[in-house]
Amino acid sequence: MRFPSRRVALTSALLALLCPRPLRAEALPDLPDLGLVAEPSTAPPVAAAPSTAANQPAPASVGSVVAQVGTRTVLRLQNPVSRDKLDDLGLEGEADVVFWGQVHRFLKWQAGFIGSYGSATASTSAALLDLVAKLEFAEAFNLWLGRMPIPSDRASLSTVWAITPWTLPGRYASPYAATPERATAGPRMGDGDRGDGVTAWGQVGGGTFKYYLGMFGLDQPSTSPLYTARLSLSLLNPEPGFRSNSTYFGNKDVFALGVGLQHHAGDSQSPLGTPAPASDFSEANADLLFEKGSATAGVLDLEGSFAKLWGDNEVVDYQFFALVSYLMPIDIGIGKFQPLLRVQHAGAGKASDASDFTSVDAQIAYVIDGFHARLLTVYQYSKVRGQAENAILVGVQLLSHTR
Repeated sequence: MRFPSRRVALTSALLALLCPRPLRAEALPDLPDLGLVAEPSTAPPVAAAPSTAANQPAPASVGSVVAQVGTRTVLRLQNPVSRDKLDDLGLEGEADVVFWGQVHRFLKWQAGFIGSYGSATASTSAALLDLVAKLEFAEAFNLWLGRMPIPSDRASLSTVWAITPWTLPGRYASPYAATPERATAGPRMGDGDRGDGVTAWGQVGGGTFKYYLGMFGLDQPSTSPLYTARLSLSLLNPEPGFRSNSTYFGNKDVFALGVGLQHHAGDSQSPLGTPAPASDFSEANADLLFEKGSATAGVLDLEGSFAKLWGDNEVVDYQFFALVSYLMPIDIGIGKFQPLLRVQHAGAGKASDASDFTSVDAQIAYVIDGFHARLLTVYQYSKVRGQAENAILVGVQLLSHTR
């Protein structure tokens, strides 16, 4: 959608600012569902002591409304035609506005909008981000209906707002130059990293163990739904809520394991213009996150994920990434530096345009207030179909607090 939807998003934001009854920045039992930020423990200062029960959000009162606004802007140095050359500049960004609240102890809602622009399309657009009706009966069982992140792996539940790198895994610079509309490598995450469907989920031990069972693509009744499932176990500290983080900036020590499965009949599509018939798509993945640190020693993060894909028309057969980052303990100005290295690789699948892909991100972030305020400079190297690509990104992420 184009400008008419953008007016809807802007009108909603203005109503939030001008509403005679002030928006109440009360934390809901599950702030991780925002579509912007994955866990309220990111709000305290960087490298604070591990979170305690005092840091857990209190229930919001019936009728209250919470709003959150975030912006992400990146300057890209890369030639869009000769992608190995660093002789052209592009600018792209997005702004998200999310509202959420509850009308009953067991009935909650969430609505979000996204506006974006980009040098690749030279246009501005606005669209619906999230629209969820939440039936939350107990900690161990909740039912969400609407548009939401598709729960498959940690990255899908963190979204770009709560991962340490600037880009999600599997988003190679140009893996499918001939057919850019095809799905990215790894689990299916939907358009805009969202899907229309239903998810039953719950947690035990305040988020020590979590499960997800979902059906998506229900806005297209003529096709089979995408079935997805995920289990996660956080051994050192619980990770409460629907959403997840890929780092807590030292607010808690984490050793978490997760596994996921997906299946979608007929979703392995052939490239345009080829006679190969569609086949079923299946995927299995496993991920790990280890974070340990303190205000005096800094914060070490180790993260990894592996995904195996099945389908006669898949570009990749498997994908994995490994990441290491270190948040330095010394304040320099108003923030701390965080160097990061991420390596990704995908093996060729069965499709006629299949290929290996490799990508390396070398990043230095200046973390001012966790995910709420950070600056990043990233050098990206990738090798796609035997061709090397280079890019330098300079990004800024700003995210409002909700209390």
